[in-house]
Amino acid sequence: MSLLADVVAAAGRGAGPATVARELGVDVGLVETVLDHAARVGLVQTSSSALGRTPCGTCPPRDARPPACAGCPLTGRP
Repeated sequence: MSLLADVVAAAGRGAGPATVARELGVDVGLVETVLDHAARVGLVQTSSSALGRTPCGTCPPRDARPPACAGCPLTGRP
């Protein structure tokens, strides 16, 4: 697979950027850049907090959350 596919797949399993970087042996900044690109081209939906930025504060219901929400610190909300 490509780095893009690997990062998107790992994020889809619920891994956050730091975990994905560690699993793939790449810099966390690269993972964040890949996730940002994937969001820009519509491959994933992300909250800004999943990329280490300001929390969005608008979590959808747990069963309706996109895979990219997995790394968000707000996902513990009901």
